[in-house]
Formats: sequence, structure tokens, C-alpha cells
Amino acid sequence: MVNWGNGLPLEGTMTIPFLEVAMPLCRRRLIEGTTMRLFALVLALSLGGCAATPLPQVPPAGMPAAVPAPKIAEGDSWTYRVHDGFTRLPREDQRFVVDRVGGGRIEVAGAVERGDGAQVYDLEWNWLRRAATDLQTFVYSPAYPAFAFPLAPGKSWHAKVTATDPRDGRRFPVWIDGAVLGWERVKVPAGEFDALKIERVVSIGYWEYSARGESIIREYEWYSPSVKWAVKREASASYLSYVGSIGTEPGFVRVGDGDQSGAPKFVRDDWLIYELASFSVR
Repeated sequence: MVNWGNGLPLEGTMTIPFLEVAMPLCRRRLIEGTTMRLFALVLALSLGGCAATPLPQVPPAGMPAAVPAPKIAEGDSWTYRVHDGFTRLPREDQRFVVDRVGGGRIEVAGAVERGDGAQVYDLEWNWLRRAATDLQTFVYSPAYPAFAFPLAPGKSWHAKVTATDPRDGRRFPVWIDGAVLGWERVKVPAGEFDALKIERVVSIGYWEYSARGESIIREYEWYSPSVKWAVKREASASYLSYVGSIGTEPGFVRVGDGDQSGAPKFVRDDWLIYELASFSVR
């Protein structure tokens, strides 16, 4: 069990000194934004850690200094091998096919574990309709900024969007902090690729009464210009569980009273890794 100072208990095995991190990029993120966003970023950093070694900032031979948005065509497809990040056990492969491009949108059909598989993006792969990490499908307004083309090492972006659940119309705030960490040579079942590693730290205010509160998400994508999408993805999340807690109103956390046996706590959700197995692009 990990304790946040004298208050919020977290799942884990390490002590988390308040606001103590190793990398300058992480320190910069910790001091930006509102209190809730600050808390979300600190929690995500404590659960996932900061990159130990900076990635190369100079593009490999043949790659541009700034990578532009791709040109996507109907029929483009990508198939990913999926495995559990904790156990390394395989999950079902996921295949995504572009059904339509037009009107500033890319419509994609895919086989996914969560959500309904119908995905919609803008022309720069930012999410208009897609399942959130370890959650169901949401509609985003404005678009969830998964990328910020043109991409170049050191670039970062910060945004707040609204996620609407199409099943019941409920709306939830989403905060996204993204950054391009640098270039990396990535080996996946489809081959070896030069890719830009993207990091996103996300807080989504989705809740279920007396069951769960907001989710804190860490997402990585390795974007390859030759593939026009990610050659590898990694996503993990933790959510605030109210199950068995005292005082279960969404948005409230009991802290600092010494007895934490019934307090809400952050619980690890799935950690999934996606590696490109095959693709076809025009």
C-alpha cells in the first residue's frame, strides 16, 4: 500500500514523496494547471514513472525535422497484436480499416475489447469518437488531441475537452497533457521502424455512483511516418474506487484522519500493449 502523505491510499509497493520527481519535464508538468489536474499528473507519474534516458532529438536519416500529418485513404488498414502488460499473456488481435474519408473526418471500423468499434477521427488522427483507455466509447468536443502535427521532439500540448457518453448523454471533463519525447527505433511483428514516441497523461472525470470516480491514464504511441499511424501503443489506467469506502459521493476523498481502512483508493485497471503485425496504406 502506498500513502499519499497522510491521506489518500494508493495501490502499489513504493513510497511517493510529495511532488518529488526525477526529470525536468516531469517537474514542469507537476506545476502546471489546476489542483485536480496537478493531482492527476502526480498520480500518473508515481504509477508510471518518468523516462530514465532521454530519446534522440535529431531525426534519423531520411526523416524530416517536423513530421506532417498523414494523408489517409479509404481501405488503409492496420492489424495489431495485443498483450497484457502485467502478465504478457496475449489478447485477441485488433484490426482497423478506414471505411470513409471526407468532411474533415476519418471513419474507422475495428474489433476492440471495449467500446463499439466505430471510431471517428479528424484528419490528424485526433479523436472525435473512440473508446477512452479502459472505458467505453465517448464523443469528444473539441477533438481529443492525441497528436499535434507537425510532430517534432520537444513539442508539447495541453487541452481540456468534453467527453459525452452516447448511451445516456452524460458529459465529463477530460484533461490531456501530451509531449513528443523523441525518436526511437522500434521492433514489432511487422518489422523495424523509426518512430516518434508520444506520451499523454490524461485525467477523465467519468464516474459511476457509489462505484468509481475519475480515471488517471498514461498513453504512449510510437508514430511512424511510413505507417501513417502508430507502430506500437501502450496504455494503462487507474481509477478511484468507492467500493467499500465511507462517504461515497463522487468527487470526495477522505484524507488525513489516520484510519484509511474504508477510504476510496486508486485501483489499477488494464495495462495493454499493441504492436503492429501488418498494415496496408496507399
